[in-house]
Amino acid sequence: MSKFFRPLTAWLQNWHISLFEKVILVNSFMLIAETLAALWVTSHQLEMHHYLIDTIFIVIAALFTLFANIFLLRASFHPLFELLKTIRAIGTGHTQQRATVTTASWEISELAQAFNNMLDRLEEVRREQTRTILQAQENERRRIGMELHDEAGQNLTALLIHAEVLNQHFHQLTTSRMAEQSHVQLSTELQQLVHLTRLSLENVRILAQQLRPSVLDDLGLLAAFRWLGEDSGQRLRLQVDLDLQQIEPVVKLLPPNYETALFRITQESLTNIARHAQAETALISLGLKEKNIYLTIQDNGTGYQAEKKMGTGILGMRERATSLGGSLTINALPERGTIVQATLPLPSTIDSRKIMKNNKG
Repeated sequence: MSKFFRPLTAWLQNWHISLFEKVILVNSFMLIAETLAALWVTSHQLEMHHYLIDTIFIVIAALFTLFANIFLLRASFHPLFELLKTIRAIGTGHTQQRATVTTASWEISELAQAFNNMLDRLEEVRREQTRTILQAQENERRRIGMELHDEAGQNLTALLIHAEVLNQHFHQLTTSRMAEQSHVQLSTELQQLVHLTRLSLENVRILAQQLRPSVLDDLGLLAAFRWLGEDSGQRLRLQVDLDLQQIEPVVKLLPPNYETALFRITQESLTNIARHAQAETALISLGLKEKNIYLTIQDNGTGYQAEKKMGTGILGMRERATSLGGSLTINALPERGTIVQATLPLPSTIDSRKIMKNNKG
């Protein structure tokens, strides 16, 4: 029997047709064969005028059966078509898509449910891995920042002190011991040494703060946001306004990974605004609505195309949001600025209803 079906199977595979089309094709062949057999039998048993009537009836019945077969099979295969559409969407990067669980067929329903459960587990594993990677990055940032502050910073401070002392002693020397030209040249070199040492020390301090601001660990998220606004004004020439009143009741309850994610998203957004938006001001709003935290960064620039200009920056921002079960959107409005909004669900340890009541009170 397998030898008989093997050529048919190979022939169907060469046609590259779907499972639905294969079932229709096989059923059509069977129906046509049964119709021809019925016509052959009736041609030997009936008179001519009865034979014509029966032939018309058999052909109409066969066509009706064929179309009914196609309709019923299409309805039965529809959940599979939807599942295939979902799989293709996920393959193109839409990982939030889920298959529709239908009651039309319990087998397909179980398949769709198992597929959704698998996606949920994979998404949770991916989020956990992302959280682990981001936490490792923050720990490494903190370590490097401390090393820069404690080791390089102290060494540069000592070098600066020695350079200033040497410069002071040099000016106390009498010019009679050396030529005037040599005295001026050496004085200039010493002043340049002091200047470069002081500049290097300041750069190391700034780099250490950018890697992991101590204010975030010592004073919390709101103080870190205020520091970020001041730093952006000095370093990026960007005026930053803050709207943090709505989040004050809950900010002390946020776990460290939430504080880090909100801070890093804001920091990256301000950097991108300074580089690409040609903006003068930016507004940072941090609020609470129902069971979500909303972070919004809006500028008055030209409306930059985030995906084209930022690359890994926007990817890192989205990873931080999705690792906590949230999302990040960027809307660029030509000549009206850009709006970056991150939405994070409240941690399960925080009761949003009590917080909302306290805000109303």
